[in-house]
Amino acid sequence: MVMDQLADKKYQLQNETEVSVDLSLEAEKRIARSFMGRIEWEMIAIGLSQCFLWFGIWGMVLAGLMPLWLGFSVLLITVTFAYLPSHAGQHGHLSGNKKNLDWLNFWVGQISLIPLAQSHEILKVTHLKHHAHTNDPNNDPDHKHTHTGSWFKSALAVHLQTGDRDERLNNMLERWMESEPQFKEATERGGMVLFGFYILQIVAAINFPLETLFLWWLPRKFAVSYLGVIFSHMPHRDLPVGRHADTRFWTNGLIRFFNHSMQIHAMHHMYPKICHHDEPKAIEALRPFMIAKGIPGADRIPEKITNNPLTQLKTI
Repeated sequence: MVMDQLADKKYQLQNETEVSVDLSLEAEKRIARSFMGRIEWEMIAIGLSQCFLWFGIWGMVLAGLMPLWLGFSVLLITVTFAYLPSHAGQHGHLSGNKKNLDWLNFWVGQISLIPLAQSHEILKVTHLKHHAHTNDPNNDPDHKHTHTGSWFKSALAVHLQTGDRDERLNNMLERWMESEPQFKEATERGGMVLFGFYILQIVAAINFPLETLFLWWLPRKFAVSYLGVIFSHMPHRDLPVGRHADTRFWTNGLIRFFNHSMQIHAMHHMYPKICHHDEPKAIEALRPFMIAKGIPGADRIPEKITNNPLTQLKTI
């Protein structure tokens, strides 16, 4: 009789403990909001410093202070960091909740993109469409280079999105430009920026052909391929549409630094307003919600996010 009472009491305590864990959407949003709103100074520093380094290497190579092969080797790595600050600006992380600093999102984002010769505004409006329609073949601008058979195919496909080479993407852009005035205006302004970069590259190639090839064109091409693989292919490939199903936690054996922490990109798609550098702590706090909602790979991430938690996903 006593043993039965003890067993009943134990079951009651376990049941009360389970009930006390609040996994409601309201609780999830309350926790998530605690990680939002700050100025992501790390991305401002990365954006400006990598661009300053890009100009500095150009100057040293042209002045004969650095061999071309060394400048090429350095930029092959650093140019891969040119997109991250723009991405942060696209989501308003550079100004945080300070409306008077909103200009930082555009200007730091655009300056950071100089090595990639890209328009911050075009990348912003298309990236926000990606968030709204992730993995939708008819509405996700990144679909073609995301859902390929391999990372190598993705690295090539990301370059085949201009002119008439991607009819589906062209149809998306035309539809949005016709139906959304703000999208059209941003695209037109961004088009002028792209035209300016086009002219600059022609002038640079005429005057400094080898330097333009090895310090601008090749690092830019490599970076775009790299970004297409780790930002799109690895987190989203072969996944369906749906907020808690369209992005996975993943690993390729490299430490997070060399993947720009894209192994934990699922956190970004869950709450895009959380800064990139705050995502590890947010994951620790929101991990039970992620597991409960079935985000791919969430049940295998460590409970404690360290500098390199996802070289090997935890096996449970």
